[in-house]
Amino acid sequence: MAEAGTRLALVMQWARERQQRCSSVGIDTLLLSAIAAAWLGILLALAGGYHAGFSTLHALLGALLPDTVWATVTRFGDERVLLALTLLFARRRPELFWAMVLAAVLGALYSRGLKHLVDALRPPAVLPPEALKVIGPVLHSHSFPSGHTTSAFVFFGVLAACARSGRERVAALLAATLVGLSRVALGVHWPQDVLAGAYGGMLAAATGTWLSLHWRAGLRPGVHLALLLLPLGALPVLLLSDAGNPSADWLVWPLVFAMAAQFVLDYLSDRR
Repeated sequence: MAEAGTRLALVMQWARERQQRCSSVGIDTLLLSAIAAAWLGILLALAGGYHAGFSTLHALLGALLPDTVWATVTRFGDERVLLALTLLFARRRPELFWAMVLAAVLGALYSRGLKHLVDALRPPAVLPPEALKVIGPVLHSHSFPSGHTTSAFVFFGVLAACARSGRERVAALLAATLVGLSRVALGVHWPQDVLAGAYGGMLAAATGTWLSLHWRAGLRPGVHLALLLLPLGALPVLLLSDAGNPSADWLVWPLVFAMAAQFVLDYLSDRR
């Protein structure tokens, strides 16, 4: 037990050393991208109001990829799935894990706060059934902003902020963008919701990453182990409910067992 604690302390020390080599390029990129998303939302609103662009984009995305693909992509905006995926980085890149936790808290405050404050109606509550194709559960309220988009840009935004190259940064942001587009493809969000989610997610990711560089409480072994309760708690919850998402047991069950195995290998295996 003492030896395991010493190894974990060394891992945290290496994480702090990696943080010292981080540049501000990734954070600056997120902030500029967030500003671009905000301006795009303003221009879209001026052009046609809150619902502008939905019908065209919904039809285009529906023709671009099959329903099953969009239903799968959208699950990577499920905050429980993303919490579980942080176990990929928890031991190997604890500085990323800590930044993701901070960013997730900020993103959740932004998304859930605005959802209850604005409580905008979703497309199925506004448009006639023949005007859209809903994939998965039919949702009616709490449209603004898109929580899935916010969560995706939090997760992939932190990866972009800490990326080693511009290509990795672009790939991470494109992955988050694809999740955001899936919400329009599924017929459960307006483009404005997605842009607002992208804005909030990138802002939260940039702020969370910046905070992690200056407040390193999460790189203390005891705090780190306590924070692991978050992704570990998400694993059984994922198996209990789809939480308004399209059902994807073929994805969720292997993911849960893979992340549980990752935790065992990283923290409980004697060979570590």
